[in-house]
Amino acid sequence: MIRTALIAFAAIAAIATASSAAAQGASPVRTLTKGQWEVVKAGQGTISACVIGLRSDASAPSAGKPQFMITADKDFAILRMRAAEWTFSGARSIDVTLTTGKGDSQPGAMVSGRDLIDIAFGSESELSTGGHIDIKTEGTTVRLSLAGIADALPAYRDCLASIGKPANGYQVQASIAR
Repeated sequence: MIRTALIAFAAIAAIATASSAAAQGASPVRTLTKGQWEVVKAGQGTISACVIGLRSDASAPSAGKPQFMITADKDFAILRMRAAEWTFSGARSIDVTLTTGKGDSQPGAMVSGRDLIDIAFGSESELSTGGHIDIKTEGTTVRLSLAGIADALPAYRDCLASIGKPANGYQVQASIAR
């Protein structure tokens, strides 16, 4: 079940973040830019998922600079993360320890690529309880900085509250100085 959800979220997130059509009003994706953070509403007809993550022009992560996003619908939230510090072979389940301001947890997780893990994520409240998230697996800890996320959380919460509601045919954008 979790593997199916991970695959579905990965597909939605890939479409939402990789498509240059994401910025088009006729697209099934709506974007709200908050500083370096992006909040994306995705859905055809109705909003079906929300994505929050840091904008990056890099095609791959570098040491100390992981790439990540969180994709959520009304039932699941997935933290999708790439880190140069990881080297995996083959898709498989993996044990991870996720440390947030709320403490440690051992959520379900899957290796999805050489440097990619999809992790079942709790609630968005875990994003506002600390300045970072630590992810430890196979002896390596990678820290995700959440600097600046407070500015994007209201838009993300609004997106989550919009799931199941009709998608507007226009794009909403706002910028905050970096």
